[in-house]
Amino acid sequence: MAGKSLKSTCHCGAITVIVPHQPEEINECQCTICRRYAAAWAYYKVNEVKFDMKEGAKLSRCYWWPFEEKKPDGGAADFGVNTRNMDPMELLYVNRKIDKAWLFQPIKDKTTAHEQDQAKY
Repeated sequence: MAGKSLKSTCHCGAITVIVPHQPEEINECQCTICRRYAAAWAYYKVNEVKFDMKEGAKLSRCYWWPFEEKKPDGGAADFGVNTRNMDPMELLYVNRKIDKAWLFQPIKDKTTAHEQDQAKY
């Protein structure tokens, strides 16, 4: 199944994200936002991700994770796709990791932080 493309579709079905293969691993991010959305991210190179959008659909209306064109070090950025919107049987044997480092990363500033945010500001 490694060469089979996978689809991640939003709840209303207006947007489908298509990736070329299973992810190497799935990141169960533990930041306050991802915990509330129950997000489980797979990362792909930006040029690997394709979108199938129905007429009138806008990415900003759904919850697809925004991405930057470059990483802070200048390298090519990855695009995060929420695997919770994929067929779970297609991901059954993909390793999952829990990245606790984000627990302590400031997202914006202390005034907009969630009460359970444990970041050091």
